[in-house]
Parts: sequence; C-alpha cells; structure tokens
Amino acid sequence: KGNSVGEMASLGVVNLGAGRTAVAVSAGYWHTCAILDTAELKCWGYNRYGQLGYDSTDDKGDEAGEMASLGVVNLGESRTAVAVSAGGHHTCAILDTAELKCWGYGGYAQLGYDSTDDKGDEAGEMASLPAVDLGAGRTAVAVSTGFYHTCAILDNAELKCWGSGAYGQLGYESTGHKGDEAGEMASLGVVNLGVGRSAVAVSAGYDHTCAILD
Repeated sequence: KGNSVGEMASLGVVNLGAGRTAVAVSAGYWHTCAILDTAELKCWGYNRYGQLGYDSTDDKGDEAGEMASLGVVNLGESRTAVAVSAGGHHTCAILDTAELKCWGYGGYAQLGYDSTDDKGDEAGEMASLPAVDLGAGRTAVAVSTGFYHTCAILDNAELKCWGSGAYGQLGYESTGHKGDEAGEMASLGVVNLGVGRSAVAVSAGYDHTCAILD
C-alpha cells in the first residue's frame, strides 16, 4: 500500500474492532502493535517467535476478516498497557502498574528474563509472563526495543539496557550480552550517561541506542 499513484487517498483504516480507536502504535521489523482507546493491546503481522503475544506462532491479519476478530494481548489479569515498543522480533509493553513485560524472540536475552528463551509462542505463556526485573523497587516509564536489544528508562530516570551488546549498543563499555544468565537482570547496572546525568527519552535502533538527557 502507498506505492502507487492515488493509493494513499483511498487507503482504508485498520480495523481495530467495532468502535475501537488507537492511542499509540509501534511498528517492528515485520509486526505492528497498537494500544486501543480501552488501553488494551493488539498486535498483527509476522509471528514466528510469538512476538504478537497470542500464545502461538500464527501470523495475524493476513486473512479476510482476521483483523475484525483479532483478540487482545493477554498482559495479565486486569492489566492494560500504557506504552508499547515493537522491535526486531520481540515486543515490550509498560503496564498500568508501571511493570514491564516483553515477549517474542529471546535469542539474545532481549526479553530481560535471564535466559534466551522465546516467550509468547506457546499456549498459556502470556498469562503467566512475569514482569522484567528492573531492580529492587524499580519500574519503567519508557521503553524502546531495538533489533536484538531493549532499553528502559526507570522511574528514577536512570537507564538500563539488555540483550545483544555486540556493537556496544547497551552502553556498558563492552560487547557482551546482558540478561542471558540467572540473576543478571536483578544486578544489572545503569548506563553511565555522565556525572549527575539522567535520561528523559531513549530510542533503540538496529544496533545502536540514543538517549536525550536531563
């Protein structure tokens, strides 16, 4: 869509369900997620690794009528989303509790669960998905997903990144991965942004990261 003359003028709207509208959207490598006006989350597109969050690896939105009947992502009982970021083959959302959950491809530990397991690709997995351990008492105010890494601004304005660090994109002055070993997320340090500096915005790219400071 959008590659032929006049196509944009006649482009229809995405069917998010009867009466539903979007308040936020994030486009990943091959998938898209939107927070609805109800604060529920829907995702569609390529789903080989469970990045859509529907406890399966079935693609969504590629068959007639599929968008109209698309269910919402299970973020936990009574939980809703306040922010979402779709990455390479994974997705992260900040919940109404300020907790962070991530699902999809975890091969580089970009989900933040002290492992390289995929999440959201098996039955019942989303319902039991835990919050990412951001440190004792810490919650997230912003999240950005790169291709194989994830960064979050914490409630104290500090920045943490995990996943692939092959090009130094995590900001820990190394090229090692973070979050792929037991207990690593709990003890993960903050990115050194300079003496006394904190983050107000972050954006994770394919293999690099940028932050706006205070």
